[in-house]
Order: sequence, then structure tokens, then C-alpha cells
Amino acid sequence: MAKKIVSLYFDDTSIRLLVTHGERIKKWADLPLESGLIKNAVVLKQAAVADKIKQLFQVRKLKAKKVIIGISGLHCLTRPITLPQLPNEMLEEAVRREAKRLLPVPPEQLYLSWQTIPAPAGKIQVFLVAVPRKLADALFKTLQQAGLKSDLMDIKPLLLSRVVKEATAIIVDVQPTEFDIVIMADGIPQPIRTVNFPGKVLSWQEKLPMIRDELNRTFEFYNSNDPENPLAAAIPIFVSGDLAHESELWQSLSDELGHPVLPLSSPLDCPVGLEPNRYLANMGLILKELSPEKEAVVLIPNLNVLPAVYRPEPISLTRVLALPSAVIALSLLFFLVILIQNTSADIGSIRSELNTAEQLLQQKSVQRQTLTGKITELENKITEAKTSGGNFAAAMATLEKQTNGVSGNLEVAVNSLPDAIKVTSISQTSPTLTVKGKAPSEEEILLYLKELDASGRFSEITVTSLKRINDQRMDFSLVLIGGE
Repeated sequence: MAKKIVSLYFDDTSIRLLVTHGERIKKWADLPLESGLIKNAVVLKQAAVADKIKQLFQVRKLKAKKVIIGISGLHCLTRPITLPQLPNEMLEEAVRREAKRLLPVPPEQLYLSWQTIPAPAGKIQVFLVAVPRKLADALFKTLQQAGLKSDLMDIKPLLLSRVVKEATAIIVDVQPTEFDIVIMADGIPQPIRTVNFPGKVLSWQEKLPMIRDELNRTFEFYNSNDPENPLAAAIPIFVSGDLAHESELWQSLSDELGHPVLPLSSPLDCPVGLEPNRYLANMGLILKELSPEKEAVVLIPNLNVLPAVYRPEPISLTRVLALPSAVIALSLLFFLVILIQNTSADIGSIRSELNTAEQLLQQKSVQRQTLTGKITELENKITEAKTSGGNFAAAMATLEKQTNGVSGNLEVAVNSLPDAIKVTSISQTSPTLTVKGKAPSEEEILLYLKELDASGRFSEITVTSLKRINDQRMDFSLVLIGGE
């Protein structure tokens, strides 16, 4: 049986409802809102908007309690963030620190959602979405008053991006009070801009120059950030919303900007009487809810901007205990068997890893002894070479070059240390430098890693060990490989 999905999209002027069974559209409605109920994407009169939602469900004969939500991108922020390679337990803290540094709004005023995306070798890249707390809190209080719950939310620019079939494209969506510009580059939206029209009602002769100028600014910003891969003239501009009905205006945009302009087509079959351009954000929600594989482009497929505080609670133990006792006993027995098996497997895996680590330590010890012998042998040869005038200068020059490289790497490793970190040992096996030390927390270690990465001295930085000893101490080990 096809899954029933109820989607709602909110902006300042309307609430749009789209109901599907699987990919088949069954019901739809576009409910206009009086001025002042929602302003700048924030619900100002929650009780009145909740009543509107109830009336809409009554008229369309809907009894659903669960909905998926789309919201305007106004005041929402998106950023791709690049970080050095980090252990998983340090990644969330690193993302939050970068968000605090990069975003123009304090993180305390935002709900943050993020997910890793493809990145250059040796780096980690995440796509970050920040939603104002004021916007999300007002909306979900309104949904609660309407008797509704949600487990999925997304912003309109990302929803429109899921409708486009091309991995690289430009999207322009125009609504009565705002317009969106999205540049898709290899399936990743960057950048995203949502711009408000001035408060008064504007004609197309007034709106179009604003849209064109904002497109030019967005193109310049994109090209300046990636000058080696500027936007080619063949990349299409897809238009939706109110602009989709103005074919003459498309042509003028195409002539002025030098890009082909096309209407953004519906990804679902539309019944007679449904205007798809009003419901493309809802359709993006439907595609995401059905499964990531049904999206036109692979686009951060599992990113859900719904704040964790509003996500449904997991099934409680009380509900489990309400089941018949026989079923509970069998379930618990099965769970315990699986738990024991998994624990045994984990113990075996850990023992294997410990054995491997011990073998590696032994190998490193032998290598170190061998290297010490070679160094002694080299020193003897240098002493012998002093008797030969011609070879003496060449040998000293080679030795000086190697020493400078080792000393330079060692100097950077020492000078980059935060005050709170204590080094317990530093060892050098050219071109590899091993640093071991103690730190109060992950934050100081992350700062040290960023300083090392910024120095440009090392082609690879790896955290080989990270272990908490107590509340005020963590032991760590780093391997730094010098560049050429």
C-alpha cells in the first residue's frame, strides 16, 4: 500500500497543502493569509494561523496528525565548511566552533543542522544549515496548537534543488514577497540567497531589475570564490513561482545574462487543475520523504533541519512493558543474545587491535634502533669525510639541508602548541614527526591541529591516539608528515 504523505509549506502570504499516496497527488490547497499573520517567515499570531490550518484540514477532509514541513529560506543560513581530518568524537565540536566563527549570528540564536559531503583528500567538508530559533519555535508552537506533529523540515531553496535534474544549474524562484537564487555545483547548493522585496506591491518592471542585479552579484561572488571554474554560459537558469508564467521576461533575462532560461518542471504527475509552480517546495518534501533515491540529484540526502528538541521521542520503556508478557520475554531474550554476541565480537575486535598495536610498537622500536645505528654510522662517515677536502663541502651541505628540514618541522610543532597542552615526547623519523602529550580537553587538541594545518609544513596530520584519563586530562598522539 502506497505511503500517505501530508506536506505543508509556509510563507508570509499563504499555506500550501499537498497530499500524496506514494507519488500520486490526491489533494492540494493554497490558503491565502491575511497580512500580519506571518512576517519575514516568523509566525506572529500563532493561534490565528493554527485555526487556519484546522479549517484547511476540515475543508479537505484530512484527519492526519503527522505532517512534513517546508519553510522559507529567509534569514536561514547555509555554508559549506572545510576542516582538517579529525576523529569522529571531535567533529561536532569543530563544526560548532567554525559556525561561531563564520556565521554573522550568534549560535545561541540558531538551530544548527549539518552533514558531511565529499571533500578533497586529507580534509573533511560539511554542509551546514542554520535556522533562527525564533522562526522554528513560533512555527512549532503553532503546529502544536493545531494538533499536528512533524518529523521532517527543510528550507525552500534546498527543496527546489531536489527538483532539478541537473547537478549543475541555477534556480530562481519568485514569490509575492521574496525570491530565491540557488547555484547548484555538482549537486551541492552554493551559494543560496533569499531576498525580500520591499514592503510595497511591485510591478514586474520594478521586480525584474532587482532579480537581475542580485543574479549578477551572486554570479560574481561564485566566480570570485572559484576563479578556475567560473559559471559557463551554457549552464541553464530554471525559473519557478510567479516568474514561471512570464515567458517574455525569461527571454529578457536570458538575453541580459547570457544563460538559457527554462521553467522548472514538476517531478510528479499533476492532476488537472493543479498549478505545479505553487507546489514545487511541497514536491521537494515528498521526494525527500519517499526516499533519497527518488531525488533528481543526490543532494545531502539525509539532512533534516528539524531541531532535535521538536523531533518525536523514541518509544519509551513504559510502552514496551505494556506488551503481553510472553512477547516481552522473547524480545528481551533475543536482545540479550544479540547483545552478548555483539559484545563478544567487540571484545575480540579490540583484542585484535591491541595485538596489532603491540606489533607495530615493536616494529617501531626495532626501526628506531636501526635508525640510531645508521645515524651513528653516518656520523662516523662524516668524520672520515673531513679528511677529504672536495667531498667535505658536499657532505656538509647535504647534512645541513636535512637538518634544516627536521629543525623546521620540529620548530613549527613546538611553536604551535597552545599553553594548555603539555608535550611528553617528540620523536623524528624523517619526514615523520611523532608528538605525544597531554591536554585538558578536545578543544585544545583541535586548536593545535588547526595551527599545524595552517603552517603548511606538513602534507599529512593524523591523530593516532586520543584517550581521556580523567576529567582534566586527555592523552594524545599525533603523526606529522613533512611536505616536500
